[in-house]
This record gives sequence, C-alpha cells and structure tokens, in this order.
Amino acid sequence: MPNFCAAPNCTRKSTQSDLAFFRFPRDPARCQKWVENCRRADLEDKTPDQLNKHYRLCAKHFETSMICRTDLLLTV
Repeated sequence: MPNFCAAPNCTRKSTQSDLAFFRFPRDPARCQKWVENCRRADLEDKTPDQLNKHYRLCAKHFETSMICRTDLLLTV
C-alpha cells in the first residue's frame, strides 16, 4: 500500500518516487510542531499516535541537513 504525503498540495506517493517518507513523531511536542508546519487544520485534532500510524511527509518537505541517514545492517 503506498504512502501519500500529508503536506498541502503535495501529490507525491511512495510508489511514484524514490523519496523517503517520514512518519509523524510520537513525541507530542515534536508532533505538534510538524502539524503546525503542515498548516492542515484537519490534522490538529488527531493524536500523535494517530498521526504516526496514518500520516507521512515526503523528504521534499525537509532540509537535507535535517535528515539523519543511517545504514541498516541486515544479517542472514
């Protein structure tokens, strides 16, 4: 199932691009900041857990310096 970007007027979805998609943080203060920056009134009444589970923002809405990339090591 594709992820859709929750930013206003953004039509990106995960199946159309190689962009990373980020879940809203569960931390209430950080989550509130994301909601404020998103400027979507319909997200204001959602809990951090609801936002984390159901909403994503694509990497286009973050400065490159704000993204922490970590390599995942998979062992078989």
